[in-house]
Amino acid sequence: MQEGTIELEQLLEAGRKIHLTLFGNLILGLCILIVIGNALPPILLTGWVLLLILPLLLRVALMLTYQKATPETLTQWQRYFIIASFLTGLFWGIAAIIVELYAPAIYQGFIAFIVGGLAAAGIVTSSSIRWNYPAFILPMLLSLACFDFYQNDTPHLLMATAIIIFTIIMLSSAIGFRKLQFEKYKMLQMLRASYDELQISEQQMKDITNSMGEGLFVFDTSGELIFLNAEGERLLGWSLQELLEDKQEICYKIHSQENGLDMKKHLIQKVLVYGETLRVSNQQFKRKDGTLFSVSLTAAPIHSKDGIESKGVVIVFEDLTVKNHLEKLAFHDALTGLYNRGDFDKKLQEELNRALRYETSLSLLMLDIDFFKNINDTYGHQAGDEVLKSIATIILTSIRNNDYGARYGGEEFIVILPETNTTEAIVLAERIKETIEKNEFNLSNDTAIHLTISIGVASSTKGISPEYLLEVADNALYKAKENGRNQVWFDPS
Repeated sequence: MQEGTIELEQLLEAGRKIHLTLFGNLILGLCILIVIGNALPPILLTGWVLLLILPLLLRVALMLTYQKATPETLTQWQRYFIIASFLTGLFWGIAAIIVELYAPAIYQGFIAFIVGGLAAAGIVTSSSIRWNYPAFILPMLLSLACFDFYQNDTPHLLMATAIIIFTIIMLSSAIGFRKLQFEKYKMLQMLRASYDELQISEQQMKDITNSMGEGLFVFDTSGELIFLNAEGERLLGWSLQELLEDKQEICYKIHSQENGLDMKKHLIQKVLVYGETLRVSNQQFKRKDGTLFSVSLTAAPIHSKDGIESKGVVIVFEDLTVKNHLEKLAFHDALTGLYNRGDFDKKLQEELNRALRYETSLSLLMLDIDFFKNINDTYGHQAGDEVLKSIATIILTSIRNNDYGARYGGEEFIVILPETNTTEAIVLAERIKETIEKNEFNLSNDTAIHLTISIGVASSTKGISPEYLLEVADNALYKAKENGRNQVWFDPS
């Protein structure tokens, strides 16, 4: 398959991911407006929002029309994607500089997490097209680095150096990701053509597929496994010979109906019947040792010479562990590992909708460390960061798996408690408060301190909005601090 045709397929793949980019930019843009809107001059904030609308509209236009791309117009369409990425990166870089100029230091850290998350998430959504990811990350991060170098003081020089190093790491990751994606398309098409002409031997197939970064199965028309490449053997822990000798059918051994779709019934048979390529995301495979890992699958038919009869099916599976990790960076606070503010707003709306639909209770805890500024002023920001991580750990170990903990800002945390009434929420809040009060926080080899925390509690009623629930929790937290701190407060009114 020619390189240009592969690049066209990758452009179409990038087009199918534009909605993720749009959603992420909108959520993070709203997050900035909510969190730091009051800290910036209105004219600057308004100007940046208007500028950001331009690349968003351009991406919307691309999302609605990218299917029109052809091999003849490929370069033109690639240019459209790159321009949209460049403008987006430039305006996010401008936003970061504005925050550094006008906002307090706590917001500068907040915007740094957002920019870093955008850079990480952009690898997945922007790397398919050559130069698309550099066009996004370089104006975003280098403009911020140049600004920090221009300040010409030690903290800014260190920050600029860190940004340069981070940029290099992200670019290197994007290059590797694009190479793997390109090789996947290339090898998949090579296998189709080779099998179609029946001119490739099993040993030649091994030589080709062993260089792939994904696992690859080949099945015959009856759904029986006939080939597994080296990467597939490594990911699964099974050798091809072991799978062929075992009497249990391969589809049920590694991909049973209990942990996902029936691969033979829903993939192999459909590909053979319809003769079309199918893609499935977020499935689970089971290794030889019994551990599970997430995969995405691409299944394609192997046609006869006349292109009518199907001779078999080739399935490429990709381990999503690294990809999921990159996506996690975009929605988690880098310091504490809790969810960040951007993902919290979406989650709160989802849980309120679920509580309304099933007529269940929902409570919210808003937590703030008492006199946290004194810790930073006395022991330094590094000690303050260690305290934040310790508090986050206590919160995570105190809540259930279906609860949701996030860092709301600075020293503030927030917890969503599905199916939890007011009394149960207060009991949990008291337990967290007492645990933190009794805990000894080690700041260095010879320094340990005790802390307290104030907690505001809010519970939902039918038809309540996320904004109102947050306001109730915030008012309760204010009352807790106003009445002496180190207490849990719930306002029944």
